[in-house]
Amino acid sequence: MKIFNETTLSFARKCESMLKSIISQEIGFEVKRSRFISGKYSFPIHIVIMTSEREWGWFDPHTYQIALNIKLMYGARDQVIKDILRHEMAHYVCHMLRVENEPPHGETFRRVCDQYGWGDEVKKASFNLDHQDLAYELERKDKLLAKIKNLLKLAQSDNPHEAELATLKANQLLLKHNLSHLDQNDWTLYSKTVMQASRRNAKMAAIYDILKHFLVGPVFIYGQNQVQLEVSGSLENIELAEYVAGFLEQELERLWKAQTTLKGMKAKNAFFLGIAKGYEQKMIEQEFSDAESRQLIVLKNQLDEKIKMAHRRLSSTSTAGGQDKNAFHAGKKSGQSLTVKQAVKNKSETYLLKESSS
Repeated sequence: MKIFNETTLSFARKCESMLKSIISQEIGFEVKRSRFISGKYSFPIHIVIMTSEREWGWFDPHTYQIALNIKLMYGARDQVIKDILRHEMAHYVCHMLRVENEPPHGETFRRVCDQYGWGDEVKKASFNLDHQDLAYELERKDKLLAKIKNLLKLAQSDNPHEAELATLKANQLLLKHNLSHLDQNDWTLYSKTVMQASRRNAKMAAIYDILKHFLVGPVFIYGQNQVQLEVSGSLENIELAEYVAGFLEQELERLWKAQTTLKGMKAKNAFFLGIAKGYEQKMIEQEFSDAESRQLIVLKNQLDEKIKMAHRRLSSTSTAGGQDKNAFHAGKKSGQSLTVKQAVKNKSETYLLKESSS
C-alpha cells in the first residue's frame, strides 16, 4: 500500500535526488528533471513510499515506479537507502534490457550490478532495521470496518425500508468518521491497487464510478501493457473500498448473467456502465441532511486536493454511457437496487456470500 503525506512526499523527493545522482554518476545516463535518457528513449524517475512487512523496496515494470518502505524513513542511514535504490535500479535496467525467462536476481541482474560496481550488499539488499509501526491505526481501522460491515449486512434485508435505512446509516457513520479528521493539518493519504487488467474495460470503469461513493478517490494508473485501478483515501476507507471492489467484480458478472435478453460484448459493456449510473442515482437520492450534504462536498474537495498532491501528472477520467441503450437502461435499473453484501472470512481468504439458488 502506498502512503502519502507531507513527510513521505519530502522523503520521496530526497530519495529521487539520490537516485538521480546514482543514475548520472554511476550508470552514466543523462538525467532530466523527472526522467533519464537511454539511447533514443527516456524513462521516468518516480519514487513512492509504501508500507510492507516483507519488502524494503520494489520496482514496478508496468508503471516504472520504484517504491521504498516507509520504515526506511524512520531508521535507515542514507547509505542503506542508496543501496536499496541501486538494487531496484538494477531491476529497472534489466527491464530496459527486456530480460525474460530469468529469476529476478538471476545472471543478468548480477551482471548489471557488477557492471556498475555494486557489490553483494546491493545484490542482496537485505537489512534489519528498527522501525515504528502502524499498530494503533490498524486496530482503529478494524473497529470502524466491523461496524460498517454489520450495517451492510443489515442492508440485505428483504424489507426495503430497513435496507435503505441501514445503507444510509453506514454512509453516515463513514461520513462522521471522516469529518473527525477534517480540521487536522497533518494529513495522510493511502493508495492501493484494487484491480488490474491489460487494458481499461467497462467493468473497471463502472467500479471506478461506484467507488467514488465510498469516500475514496479512484485513479487509473496507465503503465506498459497494464492499467491499474488504484484507490486513494484514509486507511479505513481504502480497506472498505478494496472489499467493495472485490464484491463488485463478481456481482457485476452475476447481474449480467441474469439478463436473458441481452447478448454480446457491446451490450455487456453498456450494461456495466448503466449499473454505475443507476447506483449513482440511488446514492444521490439518499436522505442526507443539508448539513451532511455540505460536509460531504467539503470532504470530497479535500480528498481531491490530497490526491493532486500525491499523484503527480494525474489526468482526468470520464465514463461514457455506452451505445446499447436497452442494455444501458437495464444496467441502470440493476444499479438502482444494487446492495454491497457482507462477506464471510476464514483465516486466509474472503468469501462473498452468493445468492440462494432456491
